Amino acid sequence: MATKSAAMKQNAKIEEFMRLGGAKIPAGFAAKAKAATKSLLEKRLKSENTQRMQAAKLYSELQGGAGVDISDPANKKTLGELLSSFKKMAGKKLAIPKAPVGVGGFLPGTIAGTVAPPFDFADTIPTVLAGPTPPMSVSASINGQLSASVTSLQAPGFNGGNEYARVGIFFHPMTTGTLTISAKPTYLFEWLTNSLNTSFVLSSGSVGLTIYGLDEFGHVSGEAGENAVSWQVLTTGEVNFGAGFDETMSLSASAQVDSSLVYLCFVEVDAGAAGVGWPGSLALAMASATVPSISYEFVPRLVVEGL
Repeated sequence: MATKSAAMKQNAKIEEFMRLGGAKIPAGFAAKAKAATKSLLEKRLKSENTQRMQAAKLYSELQGGAGVDISDPANKKTLGELLSSFKKMAGKKLAIPKAPVGVGGFLPGTIAGTVAPPFDFADTIPTVLAGPTPPMSVSASINGQLSASVTSLQAPGFNGGNEYARVGIFFHPMTTGTLTISAKPTYLFEWLTNSLNTSFVLSSGSVGLTIYGLDEFGHVSGEAGENAVSWQVLTTGEVNFGAGFDETMSLSASAQVDSSLVYLCFVEVDAGAAGVGWPGSLALAMASATVPSISYEFVPRLVVEGL
């Protein structure tokens, strides 16, 4: 048994040596990676929010102002029931799904392998979209557990937020080639939008896998990825809801890589919600995932002399 354990440890060391190109990740690199991702997310959210607000304004003009009279006593009971239903959903906490049993290992003779927890890094990045900070929660563990949730405020006034979490591994190729990463997360998600008349509302989120390169200055390049689930709901004047529980999907992404960059390979969850308070609009978004392992395969590019 001791011999088997020693062999497994040796294989793990060989796998890590190959995965990191025989080098060590510089001190502070993980912090640079998180800062670079935060900057990317903020730019993306700013651009998306501008488009969302423009779309909401156009939709409002199209529909006109007529609709539910919130001052009518006959509507107060129904409005109260809608608020009660929202509070019940908002008070829920998504469980962290259980990981499936069975994890692969080092593949002799190839620049490939499967990394099981603990992973190299785990990050969380919260962002307030506008107004006062709504109820938000997020977590990420190097053991492979991720969770993010946002619930818009019931008090009058536009408000919204976004939570982001990821867990992953580093890869540093010795030469130019193609890197493919894959993972099979188990995930849960719930979302709700509740809008009266033409009140702005938003719920968005995703569970996915991403790969990108990062240089020593924190510049990102070569982003690629795939989503297991993704939603963005802006419909006004309606109540909409979606959910999925203990779902599992195989994800993969490939990118052309070279030895000048360190590559981040990770599974991520994202959740965002915004509304104008009640009566008006309410929204929530929740997502959680468990990542049992992350696999990689690197295929060097052959260089033929004279070509």
